[in-house]
Amino acid sequence: MEIVSIIIAVVSLIGSLVAAGFTGWISYYMDRAKQRSVAKALIRKYRDPLALAAYDLQSRLWGLVQQGLLGHHDEEDRKDLVYVYTAFLVGQYLSWTYILRRQAQFLNFSTDKTNTQLNSILNTIADEFARGGREGERSFQLWRGQQMAIGETMTMAQEGGQLYCMGFAAFTSKYNSDADFKMWFRSIERDIGYLAEASQRDDATANYRLRRLQHLLVDLVMLLDPDRFAAGPFKEKKVGSAHSCRCEGCRVTVGKPASDPSTKLPGP
Repeated sequence: MEIVSIIIAVVSLIGSLVAAGFTGWISYYMDRAKQRSVAKALIRKYRDPLALAAYDLQSRLWGLVQQGLLGHHDEEDRKDLVYVYTAFLVGQYLSWTYILRRQAQFLNFSTDKTNTQLNSILNTIADEFARGGREGERSFQLWRGQQMAIGETMTMAQEGGQLYCMGFAAFTSKYNSDADFKMWFRSIERDIGYLAEASQRDDATANYRLRRLQHLLVDLVMLLDPDRFAAGPFKEKKVGSAHSCRCEGCRVTVGKPASDPSTKLPGP
């Protein structure tokens, strides 16, 4: 009888452990499924504004690198569109990435392939802004703290807590009237002047960071909204490459110097 009791107790214990393990597994699986569902919903919600911000910024970088936009930097009636609008486009992109990361802080831990790719590209772009360049590549360097501050200061909140990026008119007004706000964009304004001077002396090295950023932003747009390029009239999407580019197309040609700047791309 004692042996039978022991066997029954052991079987009961094993059954309880199996049931507990199964319940825990189901709970873990359902929690992970819920996280994936929430992450996908957030990506769907912010995909379009982030894709548009990335598209607008890469187009402006293309204009600065290859379309001769820098030639207007000292024209009284156009220089604001060169300096102020460029600063706005950088801020707009950083604002939407700030909003996305704030709303989806667990995105780093998602196992969804698209989310993982998105997180990787966003990190690479942030790193490209922040990292020190080769000699002469100082333009558009923004440390991660600067990137976060710009994204935060560009972000507005509606009633109910909905976050969004301020528009260009509001940005221009604040840029021209608030010295503390403009301070965050001072380096961009300075570097546009530096790029214009470098362009006049045919110094291609000065825009290498812009080339790498433009490539990475194209990769981001292709991940989020590939039809945005497919619907355009231009077959090519990227400017000539630069040293150490980490975009999808340049990984096999790391160290390749900037190519002939004759590539056709959508305008700024």
